[in-house]
Amino acid sequence: MSTEWAIRLLLWSALAGYALAFLALLLRRRKPGLAVFAAAWLVNAALILANWLAAGNPPLGNMYHVLTFLACCFFPLYVLLARRDRLLWTAAYFALASVVPLLGTLFMDADVFWRRMPALQSHWFVPHVTAYMISYALAAVAFALTVVAWGRRLLLGRPPAHDHDAAVYRILVLAFPLMTFGMLSGALWAEQAWGVYWSWDVKETWSLITWMLYLVYFHCRRSNPHRRFAALAHVLAFLALITTFVLVNILPKLASALHSYS
Repeated sequence: MSTEWAIRLLLWSALAGYALAFLALLLRRRKPGLAVFAAAWLVNAALILANWLAAGNPPLGNMYHVLTFLACCFFPLYVLLARRDRLLWTAAYFALASVVPLLGTLFMDADVFWRRMPALQSHWFVPHVTAYMISYALAAVAFALTVVAWGRRLLLGRPPAHDHDAAVYRILVLAFPLMTFGMLSGALWAEQAWGVYWSWDVKETWSLITWMLYLVYFHCRRSNPHRRFAALAHVLAFLALITTFVLVNILPKLASALHSYS
């Protein structure tokens, strides 16, 4: 079996596992659902290792590699939050969020033999991308929780069974410092690579907009007069995140010159 076929098999297996885990958890089969979730995560980890061996570098430099890494973030984050904040009931959200990035890889060329370009030859490469991917994973789950809470109130006319608002806050409290580190480490990396900390590149600008909107969310969430605007600020922040992570990379008119390798 060729390397590309082996990688493709691992990808499909992880995707199927995450989907089965979500269905089991949705049907309230918690123990088998978590077991399948853990098994799919192990396959996902093996996929990352296979990508690493094929590329000869940490596989974080193109969208295919980044999405496979992003999918791998959700299970350990769920375990952390389930233990730390007793968010056991969020398992289905994390499983569903794991499906989406791997689905995205099916619509792009899998550049498994990618090689690092000179701008990526930096010790900031892995911590910068890793911090952002973990924060984005958390932000995705927080957004899903917000959408479900809104849907239950608007469509069903009743509040959700769990305190989604408190869960969103606890998740974003963990995400925001990582997002902050990602932005600051990116500035240090830029100075090392191009001799300037900030160039107002499209992706840099949108990352700053995203960060500031999440800051607005925290301000609203902790301020009684503005608390009713917290959910709106959160949704706007996540839309800015999607622009930063997805649209800036795939739309020609928004394409980032300094981040074109992404």
